[in-house]
Amino acid sequence: MLETMRRSVSGWTAKILLGLLVLSFAIWGIGTSFTGGLSRTVISAGDTEVTPSEYAFAYSQAINRISRQIGRQITSQEAATYGVDQGVTSQLIAGAVLDEQSRNLGLGVSDERLARVIAEDPTFRDANGNFSRSNFRSILANAGINESDYVAQQMNVARRGQLIDAVARDAGTPEVFLTALGLYNGERRSIDYVSLSAPDASSIADPTDEQLSSYFDQNKARYAAPEFRSIAFAEVTPQALADEKSVTDAEVKADYEARKQTYSTPERRDVQQIVFSDKEAAEAAKAKLDSGTGFEEVAKEAGRSPADIALGTVSKAAIPDQKIADAAFSLKEGDVSAIVDGVFGPVILRVTRIEPESVKPLAEVEGEIRKALALSKAADAVDAAYTAYEDARGGGATFDEAAKQAAIPVKTVKAVDRNGNGPDGKPVDLPQKSDLLAAAFDSEPGVDALPVNVDPNGYVFYDVASIDPAHDRPLDEVRDEVVADWKKERANEQLDEQAKKLAKEVEDGKSIADIAKEAGVEPQKASAITRQSGAAQLGRSGVEAAFAGPFGAVETSPGPAPDTRLVLKVAEIAPPADPAANVSAQQRRQMAGMLENDLYESYVTLLQNEYPVRINPGAMEQAKAMVR
Repeated sequence: MLETMRRSVSGWTAKILLGLLVLSFAIWGIGTSFTGGLSRTVISAGDTEVTPSEYAFAYSQAINRISRQIGRQITSQEAATYGVDQGVTSQLIAGAVLDEQSRNLGLGVSDERLARVIAEDPTFRDANGNFSRSNFRSILANAGINESDYVAQQMNVARRGQLIDAVARDAGTPEVFLTALGLYNGERRSIDYVSLSAPDASSIADPTDEQLSSYFDQNKARYAAPEFRSIAFAEVTPQALADEKSVTDAEVKADYEARKQTYSTPERRDVQQIVFSDKEAAEAAKAKLDSGTGFEEVAKEAGRSPADIALGTVSKAAIPDQKIADAAFSLKEGDVSAIVDGVFGPVILRVTRIEPESVKPLAEVEGEIRKALALSKAADAVDAAYTAYEDARGGGATFDEAAKQAAIPVKTVKAVDRNGNGPDGKPVDLPQKSDLLAAAFDSEPGVDALPVNVDPNGYVFYDVASIDPAHDRPLDEVRDEVVADWKKERANEQLDEQAKKLAKEVEDGKSIADIAKEAGVEPQKASAITRQSGAAQLGRSGVEAAFAGPFGAVETSPGPAPDTRLVLKVAEIAPPADPAANVSAQQRRQMAGMLENDLYESYVTLLQNEYPVRINPGAMEQAKAMVR
């Protein structure tokens, strides 16, 4: 069968990730969460059909995932841009052909095994980590799924899992590939090189008016002014609305007394213990201690080192054996206990130091408590302000009027571009900056825009006050910047010409040391570098050049620093003695994953050839309309 699969498709591809398929398992076939009476089939493969309700559920889940990631609900047009249609269709087609194949092969699992799988799902566990029947029913009810549908769906998941495991699990990467990768990773080279710097721009003559005008016309977009927007905003968050002055001294004191243990450090003791094999040995040791023998000496006779007997400085709660904890914290400093019946045998204890319990005074934590109480009060104020603002906007109030009625202060940024910078090129301070900018640049002046959410419980209302469209700047406005850029390019052209000239001289027989002397720089050497380690010395472009040719190859490349060039020569090449040792465990996992994905995709393609897939575009559009 695998040979047939390999003939049907070829290439190392991984367009459909296993994780994506597993995700589709969780939603495949769940139609009870949608109603609407549609009876046509969206997708079919053999006798397996995907109904409009099933497609709508999968489509809705995909949209919700993207919406959660970007912090707002996406539109149907945006969903098309993100490729949601194609992704959902691919998932459901893969699931359909796998279901058809598993049914034809008669695959399945026992009821007992299926029950175990459901019981082991952490989604349905209670606070103690046990399967909860009530959680199971509640979660399914909230999702609109009845139990029989869910159990049937888990059977489909199990069948598909058997197919995938049989085809792709534990696929072994060919050794020849791992060897080639190890040779690539482990190859070491020594490189002789010089680093050249561009001449200072001040040494370049100013351009003529004709040269400057021509250069500006060719690069006019580089100097264009971006679109700027003036944005008014009002923060409705606990942090913005919190007023520490509203918290009284009495409230601070009451909170301190109620949570005093939070500010307490429990008593701690330096505890030593000697554990004995039996009670007779413990009694003999206790007799010696009572007669004046030192604790350390008795411990040594019992075969215990100082490290063995030290429990450290611990609180009572940190001692797991309750009997030992009670005994240790009943002793006075320097006292030795009676024999304690410990979990691991008879124990004799000694306390060498006691750190009394301490409580931070109110004065030390007053500011912390006042701030926390102010934030707590402000959480209620957020809901009130939100409601007042929305009611005012719904009644026709402007942004400023609504903010005033909601008693939330308004701030205004006179000009900011899409990247968050002002006209001077410096960053502008904005709350929830990336989300606010994205929303504001998708809005228009006068639009009652939805607020930007601020986790966990807050909002930023905003209004686009004005728009200054992007426009070309005249040359006179940016002349100094254009002249500087022109000179910089000419300096880099001279640098490139110098690097090429020196590289040609090395190819003609000069050494790196010879051209270094000619250029007035020091010759350098990168010894025994790999493709990974060499970047620290040569930069990424330098490493690519260093490994581009055979022994003796001469190359030029950009240097690791701006406005520098390297002229380098491959002085030595050393392949790794053990290629396999140069393939990391992560790379092996990645290669195995690629192979598994390729086998999986090949198998799905094979099944699609065996069970022709039919798609009903009209039913698909109706299904998508169910979630709009």
